[in-house]
Amino acid sequence: MSFLVTARKWRPQTFEQVVGQEGAARTLQNALRAGRIAHAFIFAGPRGVGKTTTARLLAKAINCIKGPTPEPCNQCVSCQEIAEGRSLDVLEIDGASNRGVGEIRNLRENIRFNPVGSRKRIYIIDEVHMLTIEAFNALLKTLEEPPEHAIFIFATTEMNRVPATILSRCQRFDFRRLTAPEIAGQLRHIADHEGLKADDEALGLLARRADGAMRDGQSLLDQMATFAPEGITAEQVRTALGIVPEDLYFRASDLVFGRDMAVVFEIVDEIDTRGHSPREFLRGLCDHFINFLKARDAKSAAFIEAPLDVAKRYQEVARKLELNDLLRVLAILQEAFTDIRRHPNPRLKLELTLLRLASLEHTEQIEELLANLRGENPQPSRGFQGNQTPPRSGIKPKPAAESTPKPLEPESKTTAATAPTPRPAVAISTATWDLDYIRQYWHQIVDQVCEGRGVLACQLKLGRPERLEEGFIVTSFGSDLHDLQLERLQKVAVSGGFDQGLQTAFGSPVRLRFERHAAFSPQETTASTQEADPLDQEVMRRLGARPIG
Repeated sequence: MSFLVTARKWRPQTFEQVVGQEGAARTLQNALRAGRIAHAFIFAGPRGVGKTTTARLLAKAINCIKGPTPEPCNQCVSCQEIAEGRSLDVLEIDGASNRGVGEIRNLRENIRFNPVGSRKRIYIIDEVHMLTIEAFNALLKTLEEPPEHAIFIFATTEMNRVPATILSRCQRFDFRRLTAPEIAGQLRHIADHEGLKADDEALGLLARRADGAMRDGQSLLDQMATFAPEGITAEQVRTALGIVPEDLYFRASDLVFGRDMAVVFEIVDEIDTRGHSPREFLRGLCDHFINFLKARDAKSAAFIEAPLDVAKRYQEVARKLELNDLLRVLAILQEAFTDIRRHPNPRLKLELTLLRLASLEHTEQIEELLANLRGENPQPSRGFQGNQTPPRSGIKPKPAAESTPKPLEPESKTTAATAPTPRPAVAISTATWDLDYIRQYWHQIVDQVCEGRGVLACQLKLGRPERLEEGFIVTSFGSDLHDLQLERLQKVAVSGGFDQGLQTAFGSPVRLRFERHAAFSPQETTASTQEADPLDQEVMRRLGARPIG
């Protein structure tokens, strides 16, 4: 007797045997019970999840001698002919090889004939998205008003390529991708009945390698049954299918966390020696770091597709990692995975990617960075091991004894756990007024003076303190501020609208006076401020930023 592959031998013969598609199966069974059978169906979903199988089951349920019935008997002539693919009334058409308008015209001619010995004449068109636009258009009228004895069942893996005019004439059923436990459970059921020895870890590896397709998992089981007839183990599966072991992924992540660039070439050489594809390794490494994200929370940790001991290892390592660090690594890996397909030297691309990951610095929040630069010694943050960058000693806060007053503190972000603190007032006596200092912290002074008046603050920030006169700060404006806006600012200044804020900021009576200066550009002030402020320069250096303009 000739060998029959597992995917065909174990093809479901009832709706209950279809794994993972309970929604579609239940809806179709209820429609059969109620006699509400549509004239056209379309089954959409990834490969190997049961679309064509369900179409055959629906055809059997309709044409069964006991039908229409939700449970075909599989004993009558009609059921057996459909199961064996030799029924004259159930025609399976390959959309890829019968995609032209000529084939559809022949179908329209033949559809007029009554069934030979069944209740309905059923057309199953697989990969229907491969039909040409002309073929779809030729099918429209027949699909909308077919003969009483005709039913269409379409199957496709690319629903987006099916015209909306076709979709609107069909009942749509979406078939989902199967989970690894569902595939592993069915493989265990098959292995037990076929007398195959296989451990659970090996079947789990086959299920994950199947990537959501039951047919792929069954094909892999056939392959492993031939490779290891004495018994299928996890190590044999890794050897036969070229699956990268988890320890190699953990070694790769350790070099990233530990910034050990010397190990990069050793790992890449081992990948090459084992015969693993660099692109497949990057793909697995993406999944590896996503598992770290899942392991950060107890609820999401249940979604880690790995043996129990490996899942616990993910959770132990994930406690030491920061979310932003993991997201940066994943972004780099995703970019590398996309680019490596077109790279002339995939091994070199893999080495460069791992070297880049191993040289990553710990992600610093803006608040932490500023606190480090000011020497405020914040709490040390968790991150990549050995990757905390100490604050630079070249920038120190000004001592209190200096004559130059302490600058206004910028407003920091607030969180739900930290209530906002009021901005401290900075007292500046008239004797120590310094025009350069006022220019340097002009925006912060304006924020304090115009607190709660955002429009006025934005307009006032367009100006530049030009000179100091007795009791006045003369501020000049260029063409960026319209005459009406400048007039409004002058009215507020004359009426004393800024006096209280100025008194709070400077600790003494101060007034503002405005003038127009055509040659003035606020960008010049910004550039000079950035150039004069070493703190700003260090922040930009750390963040890799540059001034705009």
